[in-house]
Amino acid sequence: MPRIVILMYHIIASPKSDQEAKYCCTPSEFAKQMNYLATSNYRLIDLNDISSILKGELQLKSDAVAVTFDDGFEDFYHDALPVLRENNIPATLFMVSNKTDGFNDWMVKKGSPKRKLLSVPQLLEISKNNITIGSHTRTHPKLTEISSDLNSLNREIKESKVELENKLGLAVNHFAYPYGLFDELTINVVKEAGYSTACSTRSGFNRTDINPFLLRRIEVFGKDKLWHFRQKLKFGTNEMSYLYPFNYYLAQAKSRIIDRN
Repeated sequence: MPRIVILMYHIIASPKSDQEAKYCCTPSEFAKQMNYLATSNYRLIDLNDISSILKGELQLKSDAVAVTFDDGFEDFYHDALPVLRENNIPATLFMVSNKTDGFNDWMVKKGSPKRKLLSVPQLLEISKNNITIGSHTRTHPKLTEISSDLNSLNREIKESKVELENKLGLAVNHFAYPYGLFDELTINVVKEAGYSTACSTRSGFNRTDINPFLLRRIEVFGKDKLWHFRQKLKFGTNEMSYLYPFNYYLAQAKSRIIDRN
């Protein structure tokens, strides 16, 4: 069964502090990664394609990769979009709907540097370049901390969809859980809101039988070099090391021996 890897990025820029370094992929490393994807045998798809695949409307015959970005940092416009366009790679950008032309206050409150987020004109231009805009809530809360208040949950999930659609004049069909946090009620509200898919931060491959509201993603960390990136694509895990392939294949060999016995 073909596998789908969904990659997750946040900031395409050099880190301004140690605290945000994990979330910052430098433009030079990002370019290497996208150049690799463009010349690989992976089928390059987006969340619209994944939705069609899971509904049985589109057939997947080989392993595929989708690229996603959380939060909507302005560096996407300057440093990611040109690379994606040059390599003809589609992507999905999850925007915090109430923060257009604002900044990452949910990170600043925890000591991270202030960074500007995308404006509506930038999002409109981005959407014309094979980039799908999705929702990442209105204000980037931890949804599991507000799920006891259905009104707050509806405001963050349902109203973010409406807000983005009104601002952009585009359908918003995909959602990403902030911090990767969700519970059963959260998932139900996402479904009720009319989204087609929702992305988690759980690592692993996606296959055609996966729940469309629990899609798995592989996070690309700031420290990742190209060899990390290639291993993550191959093995579907966030954690990489020089010994990981050896340990992986050794475990598989041991499993086959046990099965035969």
